[in-house]
Amino acid sequence: MSGYHVRQRVQNALTHTGNSALWRKIKECSRSSRCQSLWCGHCRNSAAKAVEAQIRKRLIDEEAMFDSASLDRSSSEFNDHMNSKHLHASGYVGVFSLDQAAVLAGLEFDRKRWKKLKERKTDRAFWIAGNYEMELVNYRFLVSSHNAESVKKQKQIGQLLSYSHDMGWISQGDNVGVLLHWHAVTNATEDDLVDVLGDAYWINNERLFKTSAPGVYVQNLHQDKLFDVNISKMASYAVKSATRYKHSFIGSDVGNELMLQSELAGLIGLYDQIQKRNWRALMFTHTVGSGQKTVLSNKETHSSN
Repeated sequence: MSGYHVRQRVQNALTHTGNSALWRKIKECSRSSRCQSLWCGHCRNSAAKAVEAQIRKRLIDEEAMFDSASLDRSSSEFNDHMNSKHLHASGYVGVFSLDQAAVLAGLEFDRKRWKKLKERKTDRAFWIAGNYEMELVNYRFLVSSHNAESVKKQKQIGQLLSYSHDMGWISQGDNVGVLLHWHAVTNATEDDLVDVLGDAYWINNERLFKTSAPGVYVQNLHQDKLFDVNISKMASYAVKSATRYKHSFIGSDVGNELMLQSELAGLIGLYDQIQKRNWRALMFTHTVGSGQKTVLSNKETHSSN
């Protein structure tokens, strides 16, 4: 586990909610029988490495332009080029009831969205690889936070809740739900994403607050860090062992409010039910080809479901 206090919270949550079998699986995790829970320190690290391996498979051809025999991965030539040619993108699917069927519906919705995006002909060509995160959010706690960094998240969750209510993913009045979103690395430019995504990730005909033009959050990799460090960091972004609510999108900004035992047990159980072996159900990699350029509308995405 990642620490004594996390371990105790996980144990209490699972055993007090009738999930003792899942607790035993985490507690007895060993080399011969891994639990693969993100609330297990060893398995969480393994999950991050699996995501990183998937991303690095996409980088093989791009790194081949450098002479492998003399490649210095610490050189400014390599790092300046690779950092400048890749972006970190984050997309938001919606807020869902803490329920396997609801979240699976969201994952299927987003997969269909990408299927249609890849089927559309375009003169753009890029790849994107990452994984989904299920973050438990408490809107009542969130809006009561006076942290300046919370404003963006408050407005975004407000938009997503309204949209998700309309989609039937979460009941009206529910303050606690699963924020389903993804983090990814891509060799696309922001113009590529604008052209290909169009408004497919817009919410109720407008961009999600403070996102980039295509409705997803796009940022450059840290130019002052080694490319390998950036990739390793990116791979772990969506791999967390949360027991408290977060009130902003800053990784270290964790609130004081602990999840209820039923909420924490529900989240741990949700991952256990959905992720599949080696977390393959949460990882994704997409290739957008080249051809005649067209743009997918969010309305077309909705009409396909």
